[in-house]
Amino acid sequence: MTDRDTELNIRDGLEVLVVEDEALVAMEIEFMLEEAGHEAIASADDLESTLSAIENCEPDLALVDIQLAFGDSGLDVAKKLHERGIPVLFATGNCPGEQGRPLALGCLHKPIVDRTLRAALAAAKEKLAGREVPPLPSSVHFY
Repeated sequence: MTDRDTELNIRDGLEVLVVEDEALVAMEIEFMLEEAGHEAIASADDLESTLSAIENCEPDLALVDIQLAFGDSGLDVAKKLHERGIPVLFATGNCPGEQGRPLALGCLHKPIVDRTLRAALAAAKEKLAGREVPPLPSSVHFY
């Protein structure tokens, strides 16, 4: 068991980095995270702002859209986060196929609603703790 696993077992909520280029969508996700007992510790809208954000914080999980500002790809963001040991859950209308599998836990399909976000975060928490992922709504799938 790693220090991160121990931390996740002690705290109820996850500290989440939101990578989303639509400001209103990002704000809505941040609100839903807080309502679900999690904390949006940073937000970003492209690769550069993501790298800047993780210099100042170490999120438990990143929710990453695929199509980002300035033509950046969420796959590139996920790769950088994966290299730094930060788990990723894609949050997008266009879930990547096999190319996303080695980079992320899974995918949360947009539009995101409170119930599916809660289910996805609960499943992520279980997976990160090495436990079995519970049954998920059809708009969430794990790799």
